[in-house]
Amino acid sequence: MARWQRDPQARRRLGYLLVGAEVVALVACCFGISMAYCLRGLLQFGLSRDAVNLATWVVGISATAVCAVAAVVVGLKYLAGRQWARAVFIAANAILVALGLVWFVAHQARHGAAGGNMASLVGLLLPMVTLFPLLWPLLRFRPLATGEEGDGR
Repeated sequence: MARWQRDPQARRRLGYLLVGAEVVALVACCFGISMAYCLRGLLQFGLSRDAVNLATWVVGISATAVCAVAAVVVGLKYLAGRQWARAVFIAANAILVALGLVWFVAHQARHGAAGGNMASLVGLLLPMVTLFPLLWPLLRFRPLATGEEGDGR
């Protein structure tokens, strides 16, 4: 048995590490993907470049703030042993990966090979590097609920 499975304190620390990494990954992906979708949507309206840039930053930062607060709240529930919080984290990972892939494919279809590196970075690389490595620990690891100490074996 691994140490994190035997030792309640190590298990709690691993839970904090996992939740911290998940919150940072969700916030980073949410920022990049929300900015990309906002920019694409605003450019469709034919607004001036300055108005589009300002609105994109405002919407991107606002969406990221909402995502950060929600991720922290769900992370605290996850650490408290709520089963639904784990499912919410896994669903959020899947949704952000899907949104990144859809944006990447749509951007490449519209612009072709000259679509730029930003589509690859935000649509593919960022979700794959941050969210996919966290799926296995989310599926495998269950933190101790508050007050649950285990038998120490």
